This record gives sequence, structure tokens and C-alpha cells, in this order.
Amino acid sequence: MYIVPNSETEKSLQIHEWRDDIAEARASLLAGPLPTRAEITGGVCTAYGLSSWGHLFTDRQILALLTTSDLIQEIGSQIRSDAERAGLQETDAIRYEQVVRTFLALAADRCADFNNSLCRWSPSNQKVMNLFGKQAIPMVFDFAEANFLGSSVGAWKTCSDYVADCVEVISVGEARVGEAKQLDAAAEQNGAELILVSTDPPYYNNISYAVLSDFFYVWLRRSIGKVYPDIFSTVLVPKLPELIAAANRFEGDALRAKQHFENGFRQAFSALRSKMDPRFPLTVYYAFKQEDEDVTEDAGAHNDLDLTTGWETLLEALISSGFQITATWPVRASQKWRMVSMGANALASYIVLACRPRLASAPQISSAQFRQELSRTLPAALRHLQQGNIAPVDFAQAALGPGMAIYSRYGRILDPAGKHMSVRSAINTINQTLTEVLSEVEDEFDADTRWAIAWFEQHGFLEGDFGDAELLSKAKVTSVSGLQHAGIVLSKGGKVRLLRPLELPTDWDPENDSRLTVWEMTHHLLRLYHHQGAGDEITSGLLRKLGSNSEAARDLAYRLFKVSEKKKL
Repeated sequence: MYIVPNSETEKSLQIHEWRDDIAEARASLLAGPLPTRAEITGGVCTAYGLSSWGHLFTDRQILALLTTSDLIQEIGSQIRSDAERAGLQETDAIRYEQVVRTFLALAADRCADFNNSLCRWSPSNQKVMNLFGKQAIPMVFDFAEANFLGSSVGAWKTCSDYVADCVEVISVGEARVGEAKQLDAAAEQNGAELILVSTDPPYYNNISYAVLSDFFYVWLRRSIGKVYPDIFSTVLVPKLPELIAAANRFEGDALRAKQHFENGFRQAFSALRSKMDPRFPLTVYYAFKQEDEDVTEDAGAHNDLDLTTGWETLLEALISSGFQITATWPVRASQKWRMVSMGANALASYIVLACRPRLASAPQISSAQFRQELSRTLPAALRHLQQGNIAPVDFAQAALGPGMAIYSRYGRILDPAGKHMSVRSAINTINQTLTEVLSEVEDEFDADTRWAIAWFEQHGFLEGDFGDAELLSKAKVTSVSGLQHAGIVLSKGGKVRLLRPLELPTDWDPENDSRLTVWEMTHHLLRLYHHQGAGDEITSGLLRKLGSNSEAARDLAYRLFKVSEKKKL
């Protein structure tokens, strides 16, 4: 039910009794500056006059969050008394109090996410949506305010129940005692204990979590700052220790930011290498697909500086720290319904690199030998990745893993001039080999499909001259009339074009097709699953009918994605 606001509802926003408390919060707790475009990606609201954290909340929202934070402080003694009456010793009762207050503070932080002036209204499911649908603080032009004392999304009851549910889930099964330490990975660790290392490292210049964390930090500091004085000793989250290539933290100098990131990576991996248990590999998770960033925007400055990517920097740091990559796997992980993923070619898989220390006696080879070894071993490795059903959008990135496994195996790889082959040169060589391997698969396709690939590379789904189509058909040992009979092209008025997936017949049955092509099979699968949203069951039914031909359809999908990515189709 929607109700038009009247004078009474407007009066409810005027909280005169607590005006001084709210003003003090805006001047201290929420006085920190909002991030600008120089600090975060994905959208900012500072261009619209919002400059401090206090600008993100109405007076009523600030009062609700202040009251909740103060109550979390005050309830500590009651929690401890309850624990002692339940039989806990004093030390355990204090720890119990800290744990409960921490979970309550996390619930209050969740309330802040759903109770601010940048919350969106979702008309599809009729509810308030939180600010952080993605890692950004974009401007929104609707205003939705949750009922803090109600029972719907954003209310204290809903948010605290959400946290309580999480506690119940992680408590299911046999109780286990563990210990967690928050340490600097780049610092030398004392003690003789060897460790097992599994890490999801920072992603170059992607997201500044330290900046975004201020939104939640200020409320946590208010509610549990005295519980964790070391963590909350600063007014805002410390920014410089964060390992990210943020030029704004180095007076706009992108080169210094890049060096900060690379040095931090090397220090971290070198420190971890010295503490690794030799029985186990170090595993690194990587899930960022980034376009090359040109960091030489300053005319005349750092002209010899190469383009760089987070992926390249990660590999360079691993290898220069004495690691070799021994295995790679794709892992399906990220939620496809994340706001950042919807309608985008967002990565659907993580790439896991297994690394072990490289022998000091690792041999040296030439770049020509490196290319020969790639050509010999990469096809089988790529087939293994494809059998894991890694998404085409992830494939080129994942394929670098097996190639870098070869590169990192050797102490040095020398180019014809006798210089060390850089990671960037190795990546370029691997990508060239990948293109060659995918192109070689075409030899196994039928003639009609080979024609369609060549035509798609030139025209996409647009029209081309009949004469060009006929000439290409002779080279591919087919004909335009045969292609029409196969049901993959439209030839009319001296023009020829490939049929789009939605133009294909919906009653198509491969078992009754007298001229079955891999192109046709692939695009019918695409029609069903992607364009018509038929779902897994119906698509799987078609795959069963295709039988062994389904592998060829998958090969073509990878090939066409590579073509589309190159031509930006």
C-alpha cells in the first residue's frame, strides 16, 4: 500500500529533542569525507553535493543508529552477568560478552546499509534495497526509508535475525575450537611453526576497500571501539597499508602507486615462502579480468613504462619471489545474481594457482624452446579446462595458467637478443599459441561451419555481398545454396548474412536434420538457453540428442567467443 505523505509524516522527521546529539554526530562521527572518483570506481555521489558520511543519513536514521550503537555498549554488563549466572568463569564470561556485542554491532552495521539516503526501492519485489549492491557509492534518484522498528527489510529485528541465522549455520555439527590472527602478510612472522598458505590477493587498482569500509567502520567504532581498541584506534580506516595501486595516495603518481603494489606483493610472497610447510603448495585464487591500464597519461613522463595489469603483476611477484606454478584449476564461485554481474560479462570462475618453491638449479632455455613446449603441451591443458566447463568469458584468462606453469618452471628464458623474457612477453606468446590452438580445431568442423566462422570473423551477423560469400564457399568446399539448405544463412537480393539464433526454427530436431552442422547445433543451444531462457532441463535434452557432437559445439563456442572478444561484437 502506498500512502501520500502529509503534514503529520513530515513532522515525524523533525526530531527536536535529540537535535544536539544528531548535530554532534554529523560534526564528529560522520564528518569524514566521502570518496571521490579518484578514489573508487563504480560510481560516486560527491558530484551531487554530498561530501561527508553525514550527508548519507537523515536525522531519523542517525538517531536510530546512534541509539542502537549506544545500547550495544550499555548491554555489555548484562551479557556478562547472564554468562556468569550460566556457569562461565570470569574470563570466559568477558569473552562471551565481547562475542555477543560484536555480532550485535555487525547487525547494526547491516541496518546502516539499509537505512541511508542512497537506498534504492525495488519495484519488482516491493522492498528497500541496500546501498552496497556493488562496491561503490553511486548517486540514486529515488528515496526509500526502511522502518527501523518494524519487521521488514532493513529493520533491526530483520538484520539481527540475519546475523543470528549465520551464527546458527556455522555452529551446526561438531564444535571445534580454532584461533584466528590478523597479521601483515608482508611482515616476517616469528615462531618456528610452518604454515599452509591459501590466499585471495588484492586486485591491483580495482577496488579500494579501505575507503569504502569507512561507511561501516564509524558505526563499529561507536558500538565496539572499546572492545577492540587496537583495531579502532584511528578515526577512520587506515588507507596507506592497503595493497592497491591507487595513484591518488601518491600525489597522482601512477608509477609510484604501481611500484608500491609490486613491492608489497614481492614482500608478501617472499615472507610466505619462508614460512611455508614444504609438504603443501601455496594456492592463490584469482578472479579479476582487467583491461590494460595505460599509466603514462602524463606527457613525457615515464615513457618507457609498459602497460600493466593486476594479473601480470601477480604472476611477476610470484615468480620473482621464487615460486613456480605447478597446476591451475577453474573454480565456479561468484554469485551470478550479484548486482555487478547482472547483464555483464562478469567473471563466473576463479582461477586457482598451485605454487611450489622453484629449485635454485632450475635450467635456462631460449624463447624458441618455450614456444615449442607451449605448442606441445598447451592443447591437452586447454582441453582439460574445457572439460571443466569453464565459461568462455573466463577461458583466455584461465588458459594463461598452464602457459605460465611452463614459463615459471625455468630459472630464465632468454629471447634472441639474450635478454630475459618478461612476464608480459610470455603472456603475449601464450595468447598467440591459444589462438593457434583454437584455430586448429576448425579443421575438425564440417565445411559449412568453417565457412560460417570465416564469414562471422569478417561480417558478424551483418550482410555481405553474395559474390564474396560464393567465393569463400568455394575455398571452404561448400556453396551458398548448400548453406541455405543447412539453415544457417539468408541469401536475398545479392546479399548474404548468417541467421541469428532467434531466427532459427523452434521445432528443429538434430535427428531429422539431413545436413547437420556444428554451427547450427551451437546456435540452437544458444537460442534455447540464452535467448529463450529455456533452462537447464530443456537445454540438456538437446545436448543428449546431440550426443558426441556436443563436444564440437562446445569447441565452437570457445572459438566464437574469442572472435567476438577480438572484434568487440
